[in-house]
Amino acid sequence: MRHRLKFLTWLDIQRFIRDFQDNGLSIPEEITRMQCFSDAIEVGLIEESIAIKDKIILRLKELFGEWFIENPHGIRLDIGDSYLPIEFLEDNDQHRKKKGIHPFWDEVRYLSPESGDESSRTEKEYLPEPFLSKPEVFAFYSFKGGVGRTLNLTAHLFALLERSREIDQPIKILVVDADLEAPGLTYWDRLENQIPEVSFIDFLESYHYSQASEDEIMSVFAQEIQKSPRNFGKSTFYFLPACLEDEQLLDTPVLPENIARRLENPWACVNSLHQLGEKLQVEYIFIDLRAGLSEISSPFIFDPRVQKFFVTSVSEQSVSGTSLVLRQISNLAPCESDVKTEKYFDPSVIINFLTPELKQLPVYSDTLERLESAYVQSSVSEGELDTKRLDIQETEFAQELLYVNSWADAQSKIQSTTLMRVAKEWASNQLSKELNQNISPPENSNESSDSLRKLRDICQKYEFAESGKGEKLLVTEPLKHLATTFKDELPRVVSIGAKGSGKTFTYLQIARSVYWENFVNRVSGEESANNESHTYIFPFLESINIADEARDIINKARNTVKQAFFDKGINLKDFIYSDIHDHIIETITIDSFNESSWNKFWIKIISESLGMNGDNINSLSDINLYLKNLDVKITLAFDGLEDIFTLISSNIQSQNALRALLDLPRRLNELRQPSLGIIILLRRDFLRYIYPQNIGQFESLYRQYDLQWNADSFLRLVYWICSQSQLIDAHENEVYNLSREQLAEKLETLWGKKLGADKSKEAYTQNWIFAALTDFKGRLQARDIVRFLFYSANEAIENSREVQSEKWNSSRLLSPQAIRRALEPCSKKKVDEATQEYPDFKGWVEGLSNLSSDQKQVPFKSEDLNLNQATVRILEEMGVLYEDKGKNNVTEFYIPEIYRAGLGFSSKKGARPRVLVLKKKALGASGIL
Repeated sequence: MRHRLKFLTWLDIQRFIRDFQDNGLSIPEEITRMQCFSDAIEVGLIEESIAIKDKIILRLKELFGEWFIENPHGIRLDIGDSYLPIEFLEDNDQHRKKKGIHPFWDEVRYLSPESGDESSRTEKEYLPEPFLSKPEVFAFYSFKGGVGRTLNLTAHLFALLERSREIDQPIKILVVDADLEAPGLTYWDRLENQIPEVSFIDFLESYHYSQASEDEIMSVFAQEIQKSPRNFGKSTFYFLPACLEDEQLLDTPVLPENIARRLENPWACVNSLHQLGEKLQVEYIFIDLRAGLSEISSPFIFDPRVQKFFVTSVSEQSVSGTSLVLRQISNLAPCESDVKTEKYFDPSVIINFLTPELKQLPVYSDTLERLESAYVQSSVSEGELDTKRLDIQETEFAQELLYVNSWADAQSKIQSTTLMRVAKEWASNQLSKELNQNISPPENSNESSDSLRKLRDICQKYEFAESGKGEKLLVTEPLKHLATTFKDELPRVVSIGAKGSGKTFTYLQIARSVYWENFVNRVSGEESANNESHTYIFPFLESINIADEARDIINKARNTVKQAFFDKGINLKDFIYSDIHDHIIETITIDSFNESSWNKFWIKIISESLGMNGDNINSLSDINLYLKNLDVKITLAFDGLEDIFTLISSNIQSQNALRALLDLPRRLNELRQPSLGIIILLRRDFLRYIYPQNIGQFESLYRQYDLQWNADSFLRLVYWICSQSQLIDAHENEVYNLSREQLAEKLETLWGKKLGADKSKEAYTQNWIFAALTDFKGRLQARDIVRFLFYSANEAIENSREVQSEKWNSSRLLSPQAIRRALEPCSKKKVDEATQEYPDFKGWVEGLSNLSSDQKQVPFKSEDLNLNQATVRILEEMGVLYEDKGKNNVTEFYIPEIYRAGLGFSSKKGARPRVLVLKKKALGASGIL
């Protein structure tokens, strides 16, 4: 409750009373009403009883404290010695004020914030009856004028009309200019050939005062409006201007608020337009509202049946005002279940006039967080990225939209803007296109189950590269660069990637090719050339965790190398990896070794493996000359370095050894047409220990071979997995030719458009999964993608009834519930693996076991979990922690969803808006969230 320090007039007392009794909705049972007037406070009692009167007096004493006067009963005012007397009146129960609300600012403002929780929302009997039929009503509103409200309405109008033409589904729309103080659309419309004969002002006055029946009124106005149709292909939109002449704006005795003051139905304003829409047989009504805190707009803004778009810029006035309006609407927010069934609707926000520079400023993230926090949050607690009650869209600044003066001008200028892109996405959900006949979903549950099993089996096959089971290769951008750059010469690269990014998978695919030319041809899609000259692939170091099938692949490549040397008259010794491994481990213990010593060490073991006398070899040039004389070309491949150099963070010799190894590709560049190539696959976090001062410089040398996954490669991998599973009519040869939009559309058959119905405000499935699997720097691992699909399919199979597979299998393979459930086991698996791979992470996780559930909440401060800077740095590099200073410049740490569930952390109340802001900043460049 708002605390008043002073009561200057009776109006302050009235506000205080309305505040503590929720504008009359929460009055005690013993009284019928409590009303404040300029000369007294009237309290209506259900009966004249001393006990009841004393109880009410005691309550008033508690509320007003020292301002309460005992005899005569009254409330002191803070100017002079005046007071407002309290009068007790006996009322019949029939005089009890009916619990209701008018859609006005001064009434909604006094609803208690507690009425915004889920349980109380189910009891709001004063909300209007939901519409049972078309048309759907949309309203565009802005707190501040000049932020693009009308342009956004126009974009949504033409996007919907264009969509109807695309899918050959004719529609009718009524557009109403309800800005009765500064009508913009009305002035645009005056340039048209057909000008309506009636206005919104005429409609309000007729509806409010005409003695004719409502049906007669609607018939007359529908008949007049239909005289000036605007045709768009087979579709039509009608326009109801605010006024017919400017002078009409100067005399408006009937405004929307007059209609909303009707005692029998405070929601009659929207009802009236809905009735008009029914008479016109339109499917949609678009309303352009008056800006600001005007009662001209409030009957539409507070009506939960109206689908509202709030348009704002990032200016302080606009954001503060929009946040204020959102908080007021929260007091009338319907329960979440009614929103999901589309009885009522939550609002949407469109942030206009953004530029790339503006999005880098703190004001941008601050705006997002303030808007997210202003409206009631979802009751769903499955994760921070789950369903959100407030949908926020963004559009960019467009110079051409600074001056628009007609419908035609607007239609032309908005086509190439992000306003239209956002509007088209919305229109696509409103008018869903029939699925492509070539990607039909399963027709029955048995077929669906079979498809899901195929998906699960393929994902299990490709989840761990160490198994060696995955024969096919998805060509990503780094592999393309590798094959293109070194098509006619031997590779000399270090390919960097996090754990799970595909290092070992790439290593095995290179080894599987046996010859470098074969690998290049596989990546480029070209046929193998009939060339007797081959570059042999020699897998030199490998992961210790590989399975027998993968070891067979490696040994085949090594044996091919051995045979090639045998044909040249050189009998190579059997290459025994464990001997090489042990030799490196032993050498690490030699304290006298420096980087130069390690350089000689690598040259020696490489030369000896190729049949040379390592004691006489001093440089790569010697090895290269030896290979040239034999007319043999060799590419060495290194993987599994993390299995050897397990103490890289603290062991100087390990750091020297790796620094010398990583320098070999650079040294090969000094040779003319070398016969020796080297590919080293390295885990990213090792670089910090090897190059603590110039890590960025080293990364830049090999950036184009970096094993990173973005939004495009994410979709391509999922589609590729579907092609391997023979699902959704996905074809492997299409994966590189389809655009992101085309991939997204085809994948809707796998997981749907949204995590719910297409028209719901649930998150887009592809966006939700991408955001859930990435850290706060937008980094994503291929293994997590494959594993997530595995668990989604597994949930759909093993818990089919719980995740409602049958309900959704007519439109998608993976139900929303199966997708949501997959995140937790995926997260736990990731945490388990990281615990085995990273000793520092393991130590931190073990320390968490001593914390209570209240302590394991995000965000948190470093002192909350006794985190030292070294551990923080390691966890940040892994993507487990993200440091954020927020609005108050206070350092707090967040954990991304892919780790949070597995670590057993929950989110603090109110943390969700900031999480979404951080995710949006990280993934915004990818077009996600």
